[in-house]
Amino acid sequence: MSKQISDWSSYTARLLWAMNRAGKTNQSELARAVGVKPQSIQYLCDPHSGARGSSHTPSLARELGVSAEWLSTGQGQPMGVTVLESRESASPGYAAPATPVRHGALLRVTGTVRVGAQPGEVIRTDLTKGQADGGLILPLMWPAQPAILRVQGVPLGPGIKDGQCLVLQAVPDPVQLEPEDTVLITLKDGRVLLRELMVVREHSLLLLPLTGGQPEPVAREDVAGIELLVCVVPRRWWRAGV
Repeated sequence: MSKQISDWSSYTARLLWAMNRAGKTNQSELARAVGVKPQSIQYLCDPHSGARGSSHTPSLARELGVSAEWLSTGQGQPMGVTVLESRESASPGYAAPATPVRHGALLRVTGTVRVGAQPGEVIRTDLTKGQADGGLILPLMWPAQPAILRVQGVPLGPGIKDGQCLVLQAVPDPVQLEPEDTVLITLKDGRVLLRELMVVREHSLLLLPLTGGQPEPVAREDVAGIELLVCVVPRRWWRAGV
């Protein structure tokens, strides 16, 4: 590491560390990659500016390959991405070795699936060795104590059924979120909403019901807390009496 962990106390220090780590220290080039003015990056990189964050943190984190939460708040650890082959062969029936997957690992996509001609039918296409269709960063960098909620009763939305568990991560600032994130929002009046995020605006969030319907704005001043739905855990992994 080019800097000690103690140097991660400020937003600017974390940003500079991430830029050095990614080899992207040219501020003008980083500004072009993120789609902001060079002056914005200069301000964020200036130790005397007192910068405490940026609405472009998710884009900066994605470009530099680190966790947006860590870059924004300093909580947790930077996401060190390790590329792992999820299969040595894409042929059906291949049994991958039972090797534990590292936190923040990048597993290569090995195929595609799409809707078939008949209801409930899908068409699967496996990629041959050497082909690529990107990768999946496994969301395994939980906070120290994630909120885990078990679903009871009717489904909460497509793919969220009775008996499954929701793994949730607190989000201190909505600017850390991205469109299509599924969020659990607690309002100051006591209501709790499970919604898909469409847009983060200066004074409101535009949300879409998971079960369909019209987008609805929620004033940011009415929000008591936001949690990101990291993943849905199948009921087979739940155990009673633990």
